[in-house]
Amino acid sequence: MSPEPSNDQQGLPAHRNDKPAWAKTARELRRETAASESPRRLWPWGLLGLLVLALAAVAVIPDPAPPAAPSDTTSTDIATILHPLDVITVRPQKLRRTLPVSGTLHPHMQVEIASRTTGLVEQVGARLGERVSQGDLLLQIESDSLRAELLQQQAALEANRAQSLLAEAQKQRSERLSDRGLTAAANLESSRSNLEVQAANLEMQRAAVSAAEIALRDTRILAPFDGVIAARKVDPGQTVANGTTVFELADLSSMLATMDVPVARTVLLKPGQRVHLTSPGLPGREFIGRVDGISPVASEGSRNSAVTVRVDNPDGLLRGGMFVNGQIEIDSISETIAIPHDALREDVDGHHVLKISNGHLIRQPVEIDPSMWGNALIAITSGLETSDRIVSGRLPDLREGMQVRVGEPR
Repeated sequence: MSPEPSNDQQGLPAHRNDKPAWAKTARELRRETAASESPRRLWPWGLLGLLVLALAAVAVIPDPAPPAAPSDTTSTDIATILHPLDVITVRPQKLRRTLPVSGTLHPHMQVEIASRTTGLVEQVGARLGERVSQGDLLLQIESDSLRAELLQQQAALEANRAQSLLAEAQKQRSERLSDRGLTAAANLESSRSNLEVQAANLEMQRAAVSAAEIALRDTRILAPFDGVIAARKVDPGQTVANGTTVFELADLSSMLATMDVPVARTVLLKPGQRVHLTSPGLPGREFIGRVDGISPVASEGSRNSAVTVRVDNPDGLLRGGMFVNGQIEIDSISETIAIPHDALREDVDGHHVLKISNGHLIRQPVEIDPSMWGNALIAITSGLETSDRIVSGRLPDLREGMQVRVGEPR
């Protein structure tokens, strides 16, 4: 058997032994006491030392440096890419000098149709808003009594015609007898006078027949021209009197707009000048009209003169009462610098554009002439020259000083 391990082999301190306390010397007792109390006395002081070293280390370590700000070189090296469609090169354009106007449309021909006889309405041949042609039946008034009156007048005409023939025969007989000396001159004069009376009666009766025919014809109200029924004021069974308005008929094939123009500007106008018209009720549509008439005097109580503009309306899109805005072409001007309306910007300092110069955007002040326009362009009277490149659209993200280049975006 192997020997039992000694105290050193079992990991026990060398000074430990199995002697009882009474058998130990004073030196051995002091050594044992020192060995047991040494760890308890050392560890608090060691911890305190470590804490002091840590605080010293924190005081010595410098503050971390703030992150470096991005250099201006990096920001300026990144250029905004503009699409070619967002950049235009300034070139001379052909523009028109115009005069702005506005007014209200109405049909160039609109009439009230009134009854020309009194009677009961038998038939109404047109509805409100219906398109009718010249000669179409609009209204039929009861006509039996007038037809009977016409027959009576025609019969009287035939009787007068017979009396006139008889008077003619008597005159001829009297003339033959007078030539033979078989009748007195007074008889000849009497037969001639009777013939003249019968001739007058015949003409009067013819007029009566014509009047009866007109009265009968007036029971039928016909459309006087091609147009649209703008108002219908009668119904079947209603009695109308002579002069009562029964319809309003409007010809919408062309429209008129009456516009007020400062009297001083009318000297620039003449009949036939083109007018470009738009209406809020028909967005995106433009209508071409012509100056039709110009009043030579100002309206009472104002400094404006009335100017009428006629515009064709073959599709019937324009209606009476529509409000229109327009531009009267006074003259044309060629070789004028112009830019799209969207390229023009405005701020508290006035109108300007974003001009591309040496790869950067600069604010370029401009002056405009709003009286000259054409194809959505506006005239620039100063600030730009031919071959200048500017931003053509609004593009609100762009601003002065940005570096840009033109090219297809990736």
